Amino acid sequence: MSYTKSNKSTMHGLGTPHGLGVPHRYPTDEGASLTDVLSDLSRQLYPTGRAWWLQNSSVFDRFHKAINVNFIRLIQDSDLTIDSSIPDNVNFNLDDVLLWEYRLGLTSNPLVSYDNRVAAIRRKMAYPSNVKARQHPLFIQEQLRQAGFDVYIHENRFFEGGEWVYKTPDEIIALSLNLTEHGGGTQHGGGTQHGYINFDVIANETELIESYSVGSANLWATFFIGGASLGDSASVPVSRLIEFKELVLKLKPAHTVAFSFINYI
Repeated sequence: MSYTKSNKSTMHGLGTPHGLGVPHRYPTDEGASLTDVLSDLSRQLYPTGRAWWLQNSSVFDRFHKAINVNFIRLIQDSDLTIDSSIPDNVNFNLDDVLLWEYRLGLTSNPLVSYDNRVAAIRRKMAYPSNVKARQHPLFIQEQLRQAGFDVYIHENRFFEGGEWVYKTPDEIIALSLNLTEHGGGTQHGGGTQHGYINFDVIANETELIESYSVGSANLWATFFIGGASLGDSASVPVSRLIEFKELVLKLKPAHTVAFSFINYI
């Protein structure tokens, strides 16, 4: 009868074959407690003489089990510390989420799901430092979309008449109106404004409507946030408005201003 491999199979045993497929591990008792495991490890560290025989339930054994209490506490505390430090496990609870949002300067919003909040923490932890590529529009767009915002970034840079030109939001809206009609699900309001001077921007603050004016000479330092096509509006929940604007402020280069085609619903 051939050897049958099981969960209890080890390389230490009478009749255990050697070769491919044989688990090379020490025998373990799946029902053993952590105290028993530590006691067994202690037995292996002592010499083999009779004076060092660690008999079960003896005074010597009970002495080791008393010492093991401190080791077990250390192991458990280490597990808790690691689990609460890295958001990659089921033991990372809401208290840990709140603490890390405070440490990283993230908005604590109970209306946002646990998964999205953990994703924001992991994204902030992994955010690169002093990397020029992070200023690229696609990087900013990807970070916003990973955070759960269905928005797109569009550069304010257009090649016309043999040169690069910059457009105002009015011109983008006018271009969009020439191609589309108002109706269906397109609405005006909730923070979306029409106009060049008063158009909704994200520059320095997280207010619903930030008071900030961009002169025509500074259009080179602007970009657009909106729908998939330039001029289309995107939707962001009002409950996540501050979180959205804070993330934009952290992602964009400090000298730039975002014209937003956003409906806060």
